[in-house]
Amino acid sequence: MNNIFKYYLALLLLLPAWARADFGDNPGEYSFPAGVALDGQGHIYVTELGNDRVQKFSPELEPLQSWGRFGQDSADFDDPVSLTIAPDGNIYTVDSGNRRILVSDQKGIQLYQLPLPDSSRCYGIAIAANGNIYLSDQSQDMIYILNSDGLMLETIGQPGNQPGQLRKPRGLVFDGEGRLYVVDTGNNRICVFSPQGEYLSSWGSYGEDVGEFDSPSGIAMSSNGQIFVTDSGNDRFQEFSLGGVFQSTGGSSGSGEGQFYNPQGITLDESGNLYIVDCDNHRILFFPTQ
Repeated sequence: MNNIFKYYLALLLLLPAWARADFGDNPGEYSFPAGVALDGQGHIYVTELGNDRVQKFSPELEPLQSWGRFGQDSADFDDPVSLTIAPDGNIYTVDSGNRRILVSDQKGIQLYQLPLPDSSRCYGIAIAANGNIYLSDQSQDMIYILNSDGLMLETIGQPGNQPGQLRKPRGLVFDGEGRLYVVDTGNNRICVFSPQGEYLSSWGSYGEDVGEFDSPSGIAMSSNGQIFVTDSGNDRFQEFSLGGVFQSTGGSSGSGEGQFYNPQGITLDESGNLYIVDCDNHRILFFPTQ
């Protein structure tokens, strides 16, 4: 797949829809956005570290509502780093500083919360086909597996840089066979685990050449099995095959069209269009695939 030039051409036309999202705390503005997710109706949800809130946008990119503020109460956040949409449509937000997951409906009404270990500093979240919740913990260098009630079932990984070990893991995603792909940020690689949690493989190393990483963060998978990773330190995203073979890349350092300054969360819609959080430029970039 070598359609990155089409990404750039389309971006020149579509980016202005997001250009209104400047730094600030008003609707449609951002302060260090981090996570992004889409629901089944195409609504876009974005977490913000600076404003400690979640914003919801229409498929036409119009701001609809937001919820949250800094604090420790039931509807507050302290560094909401990521979020995901469950099959039932509920939103699971990783409230990292408060060491919990806040579960809300699509109107932002808090339903319940799942506490996390006091020693944790969780970042990425993914929900498996059986409903179990997977969380990456940057402070303990491992992946937690919780059931839907928040009960800890088991862990994956341990600190280190050897096969099956992790260092400051972030983004998580499953493929169609239930294999788990982990952004092993501190080791600048992607690690793959079986549905049973067994280490399978990894790819990537530190650097700026294609296929290399500098503090990768987010990960997403298309319906045809293409993997997209935000390469935060290199201010770009990279595309890989399911087996980890490099396919294409996009982005460069800066604040212009198609440029990034610390890209973080990433997701795709049903058509394969990319939505990427450009954290330190305080915006979301949209890369159409057509």
